[in-house]
Amino acid sequence: MSGWLGGLQVRGLDRGQTPVADLFCVVCRHHKRVTGRARVTEWLRANPIADHRAHCKPTTT
Repeated sequence: MSGWLGGLQVRGLDRGQTPVADLFCVVCRHHKRVTGRARVTEWLRANPIADHRAHCKPTTT
């Protein structure tokens, strides 16, 4: 994930590829990955960013 600052990224939507969705929060450094067309579609409909914001706790460094 070189150069990725955070947020939601979806890739692999071309023919024959397995879709992969990643959520990375730069505040608390939480990362979640979902793979497979049906799972990615369902997860994106659930609005993962808003869901994460409800329980995000900043890390102290």
